[in-house]
Amino acid sequence: MVSQIRDILLNAVSAARYGVPPKTRIAEAIAGGDRQLTLDELEFDSLSWMEFCISVELQSGQELSPLDIERMDYVFQIEDWLRNRG
Repeated sequence: MVSQIRDILLNAVSAARYGVPPKTRIAEAIAGGDRQLTLDELEFDSLSWMEFCISVELQSGQELSPLDIERMDYVFQIEDWLRNRG
């Protein structure tokens, strides 16, 4: 399940970047479950966050909103959020 969630996150990051894969460092951090990777490091604007949330919802069936993300600081918190709902 962990690898599936991390795949969802990687796909969502690409969706938020309009199909452009994340930088290698970001991709490796997400795939490896790096607990230090901050949401700020993704460098998303509000539209990117919306695309990210839509991608997560389409892949997982779980409705993640930008408001949910505003309460988070790290990518692992989104992973935990998905795990707790799965």
